[in-house]
Amino acid sequence: MLETLLAHLRQVAPDAVEIDILQPADPFLETAGEDLRRRIFITESMHGVVHCLRPEFTIPICLHHVATPDTSSPKARYAYGGTVFRQARHGTSEFLQAGLEDLGNPDRVEADVACLLDLDTSLAKTGIKDVQIALGDQNLFAVVVESLQLPQAIARRLVRSFGAPALVEAQIERLTGKGVVNNGERRADELALAGDLAGLVDHVTDKMRAGNLAVLAGRSPQAIAERMIDKMQESQFQLDTRSADLLRRYLAMDVPMGMAPQVLKSFADETGLTFGLAGKEFFRRAAAMKAAGLDLSRITYRASLGRNLEYYTGILIEASIGDAVVAGGGRYDRLCTLLGAAESIPAVGFSISVDRLEDAK
Repeated sequence: MLETLLAHLRQVAPDAVEIDILQPADPFLETAGEDLRRRIFITESMHGVVHCLRPEFTIPICLHHVATPDTSSPKARYAYGGTVFRQARHGTSEFLQAGLEDLGNPDRVEADVACLLDLDTSLAKTGIKDVQIALGDQNLFAVVVESLQLPQAIARRLVRSFGAPALVEAQIERLTGKGVVNNGERRADELALAGDLAGLVDHVTDKMRAGNLAVLAGRSPQAIAERMIDKMQESQFQLDTRSADLLRRYLAMDVPMGMAPQVLKSFADETGLTFGLAGKEFFRRAAAMKAAGLDLSRITYRASLGRNLEYYTGILIEASIGDAVVAGGGRYDRLCTLLGAAESIPAVGFSISVDRLEDAK
């Protein structure tokens, strides 16, 4: 099945790329998010250089693209296939993946729709039927959160939790009640309440040294102080009922893609929320999907759909057969910049789990 997928993907994504199994660990540790960081296999050379077994292809392909000398025309489409290595919650820690990364196309809607078409066609080439595709949108959720004018730390945490509905709901529950945070030490509480980061860092550093704790061990005084201030701000803030209901109503959207533009427009009209550029892109993408001939009856807009990798920025994609998720992906425009690109590079892609596809066949 991997050969079938690669044969098709290399026709629509002809740019060549070879990705080694052994990868530098830092790019994954710094950009991929907590979930993947906990699951990668790390090894250290005799010279102290830290590597990892390839946990996915997207970051290495972006590193290759950023390092490519010819940046005068940075558009490229890369196909890939092979084994990835991640600690699994259940079963094997080696997985076969095939996928596509589209980098540098400034027309995001065009690239998003082409990506969806290529995913749909690739799955069809394997003979698999009854594939359902769900779409989410990181940008739309960010607009909803921004409209609530929350304290920065709370807004950041909500956006970071996107894609984990139970976690988002737990945060909404916590924000609708007002409590008092006690960090266990009066002076620390006073500094956190005042938002005095520099003073709190000094205070935490002094406490760590007094307790014979190495300042460089574990979380830094800066990270500890920032978290204490965030918790204090959150304890002083109460989310009103209207805002909580608005968040829940938005996240509850789960509608056929053909109905999604009207449902989103009705939601905006009823709440007075303006989706701005993110909304315009959503509506333009929906129209382009229809014009491209995608079967919208098999595509759902699920507002709560996110992915547990921190580099996603726009459309989010998940393909399923029954209860089994066989492919996922989305837009990640910030990733190349995080990996060293001088300018932002538009990027979208997907990966297919070959093992899950074979199980479903």
